[in-house]
Amino acid sequence: MNTLILDHAHTPESLKPINDALSKLLSEDNPDEAEFLALASSRDECIQAHLNTLANDEKKTFITLELEKNGLLLAQANAMFKASLNELSGLVRGRKAIEKYR
Repeated sequence: MNTLILDHAHTPESLKPINDALSKLLSEDNPDEAEFLALASSRDECIQAHLNTLANDEKKTFITLELEKNGLLLAQANAMFKASLNELSGLVRGRKAIEKYR
């Protein structure tokens, strides 16, 4: 997978380590889904806290940039979901095949 860049010009310093951890995790061949969920939740909490510190004009700019980055994360989450679903389907088919030949 390509390295996902989640930082932008208005990324607060408190969010950068979380973004870096998410990028590193998602660059792995088989990322841990529980770790992804934990990091995504931490990212959301950090963003919500940061939004409370911004003026309206700054909020609009920040939100616009974050929406783009969230779209990238959503695409990665969907890809992980599909991969998990395919793996699960394969396991179910394998289990059925074993039961058939017992």
